[in-house]
Amino acid sequence: MIKKLIIVLAFSFFATGCIPRLGNDGTVVSQSEFIKGKAVSGFPNVPRYPKSQLLESINDNNSYGVSFIAEENIQKVVDFYSSSLTATGWESTFVKKTEANYVFEIKNATYSGEVIVNTASDGKSTAISVSVEPR
Repeated sequence: MIKKLIIVLAFSFFATGCIPRLGNDGTVVSQSEFIKGKAVSGFPNVPRYPKSQLLESINDNNSYGVSFIAEENIQKVVDFYSSSLTATGWESTFVKKTEANYVFEIKNATYSGEVIVNTASDGKSTAISVSVEPR
């Protein structure tokens, strides 16, 4: 239960080719928007792990957050973000907290934030959270 609560709280803040991305047309519906199952409008152009299930997203006064679940090995997800962040224009610093917790500190000209990759509570899936806010 505590892991789920931490993951949900972490999710509340948050190039090219075939890398799936979250960014869309830039239209913001409201300044405090929460949506289950898809990205809120205006979400910055952050890579999305292929075939991951988007659980929820939020826009709170241009600070964005999103959470995903990937039915994939955590190392594959970490490898994806290691290469795709720079390919989509983000600078990133990688921090391995534990064998089950990795953090990419990210920034570009407009936003800064984190991509957190964890082993999900089921011990098999990988949880991904992205949070970005204006610089």
